[in-house]
Amino acid sequence: MFADSDNTSTGLNDPAGDQVRQAKQFSTTSCSQDLQLWKLLPAVQHLPEELLMKIPDFALFQLNTALSKQSKMTGKMQISERLSANAKDIQLNPVKILPGVDDRKEIIDPCRFIGGASCSNQALWLKARAVLGAKGVVALGNYDLDSLGYGGSVTPKGWMEIHNPSSCELKLRLFHLPNVGGHSASTTKVSVEDGSSAICIGDDFREVSDLDGVRSALNAMREAMQSALPWNRSISALCGYMQNSNYCASDLLGNPKRAVILAEFIDYVLGRNALNWENNQPFLTADDLSHVWATWKGKRAGSFVVKDKRSEKPHHQTNPYQRPKDDICRRYNSPQGCSLKKEDCKTPAGTKLRHVCNYFLPGGKGKKCEKEHPRMDHK
Repeated sequence: MFADSDNTSTGLNDPAGDQVRQAKQFSTTSCSQDLQLWKLLPAVQHLPEELLMKIPDFALFQLNTALSKQSKMTGKMQISERLSANAKDIQLNPVKILPGVDDRKEIIDPCRFIGGASCSNQALWLKARAVLGAKGVVALGNYDLDSLGYGGSVTPKGWMEIHNPSSCELKLRLFHLPNVGGHSASTTKVSVEDGSSAICIGDDFREVSDLDGVRSALNAMREAMQSALPWNRSISALCGYMQNSNYCASDLLGNPKRAVILAEFIDYVLGRNALNWENNQPFLTADDLSHVWATWKGKRAGSFVVKDKRSEKPHHQTNPYQRPKDDICRRYNSPQGCSLKKEDCKTPAGTKLRHVCNYFLPGGKGKKCEKEHPRMDHK
């Protein structure tokens, strides 16, 4: 009965193809009215039973195939409409959050599993600010980053600071792999600036000095933020800007200090966002960061100049107190002459200088006169 039918007409390409083939086997010995064959064909089950009882087997299979194809096409066209309808439905029927208990590890409240917020990320940031206040939440350091491939990428101080959106001590180097472990995570550095009596107190974390380190540390910071404060997308915006600009390649490509400059800029952005949180202002978006970069770069123009060593000209030594190329006194051979006796003529480093002529003899292949008279005697 089905020998002349191809795969398309019989519905073998349908997700319910196995059911269709099973129904064919049954239909060779019994009619659909006896076995209620339509119950094995999902696309026709919504039709009235009285109608299905009257449809022959071959027509039932063809109808199932046609309806399946139509359902797929309609589904593809209606996805956007369905998403829009879902959003409206949630607005009309908001989720009720009942009081619960959550210890952020073993006891997890079901409210953590409702869908994400669809308002703007900046609006969500400001709503969080209104709820949490200025200091953020209690810090933890036992999040599972191992399953994400970032295990061991966050220093204890990094975990401490990332929970506080107003922290001015959140720095890229806190997520730099060489700084994880050892003594550097818990020590401080006290120093006195050159030419000043001011005392600087900081940490002894290593700065990020290569581009791969910048990428790795920034990605680790983003994953740590998603674990600590899932609603805080400020680091994601920073990552987005860096990726879209190829880490500021148009301004820094070929610059040997590229990684150092990027690390300084990232720390600057972190500080700006901390200040914005403190002042109830939204975080800097990826679009904002393009303008921030231009302004920040303009104030540090000297750092962006890449010197071409091939174009640098050697500086000739004109100071007689600089270390000479030989032990002949150049002041003795100058028009002013040397005011010292030949027994006392020395460089500041203590090298004794001779009062002899430094005139290059013609045809001498670089040989100097070296007689006891100044070079002006050669006319």
